[in-house]
Amino acid sequence: MREMIFRAVALLLLATIFGASGAKAQEKAKAEGTRLEVAVTFDDLLVNGESLELGRIREMTSKLLKTFAEHRIPVVGFVNERQLYRTPGEIDERVAILKMWVDAGLELGNHTFSHPSLHRTPVTVFEDDLIRGETVTRMLLAGAGKKLRYFRHPFLQTGPTLEARATFENFLKERGYTVAPVTVDNSDWMFNSVYTKAKSRGDRELMKRVGEAYVPYMDAVFDFHERAAQTLFGRPVRQTLLLHAHELNADYFGEVCDVMKRRGYSFVTLEEALKDEAYAEPDRYAGASGVSWFYRWDFTRGKKQIDWRAEPHVPDFVQKFYADERRQSR
Repeated sequence: MREMIFRAVALLLLATIFGASGAKAQEKAKAEGTRLEVAVTFDDLLVNGESLELGRIREMTSKLLKTFAEHRIPVVGFVNERQLYRTPGEIDERVAILKMWVDAGLELGNHTFSHPSLHRTPVTVFEDDLIRGETVTRMLLAGAGKKLRYFRHPFLQTGPTLEARATFENFLKERGYTVAPVTVDNSDWMFNSVYTKAKSRGDRELMKRVGEAYVPYMDAVFDFHERAAQTLFGRPVRQTLLLHAHELNADYFGEVCDVMKRRGYSFVTLEEALKDEAYAEPDRYAGASGVSWFYRWDFTRGKKQIDWRAEPHVPDFVQKFYADERRQSR
């Protein structure tokens, strides 16, 4: 009983703090005559993380699409087409689930066929994988009168060297792609790994604990990246948010939307977000780390203006469960 009371008080306190932070951000934006805007993108369609049975993928997708519609969010979903062929005999059903995104009026992007690492994969092999990942996505978009135009790097790895990166970027331009950058990066995938496994074994208490930790974590993530924008550009930047298609977001993305709205955000298309002059900022980062564009701009300027150690951390209990599960799966 004492633990339940403590948890209830803690949640009430967090809600008060987050409401205050959101109101403060909104008031500041209004005072400066600026707007807070964000483009929302989802990676790893059909589903991020462990493979799920069709019923769970379909239910997850339906929940996500319903939330997008309720909040009127023009999401871009980035596809790994290998997932369409993961289970023999399910190709048509899996394509039908992917088509749900297009039927909902949303846009699809290329996230490669098999989600390889550009840091560890020869550029020519990586390019072949990208082309293989276009087939069904192009077909579904064409059926809706749309073109495939965005590419998102797996792991946000843009190349091991500047030379390799330039070679691949020229390839992307030749195929008509625009790179989809990310300013608001986070570890939703780690939360989900624990959440989905808890759901599979019926551990609703852990699911609830993870979900209740995830929402304030995302509030802190936005706070950090808003401050990064202010540090680098002296103003708000039209943010690009990276999340993943998974069961945690199916159940909690609505609450994350509420966080964004409390902070004063409105939702814009990725095309509109990329019109922000910040995205023309030079980026000369290359390496193994998959990092946000704020990090890249800070790195390129060479000023180290942002304390990246202050980036919000995944709660210890989530990290522990995640590490334990990885050890058990080996």
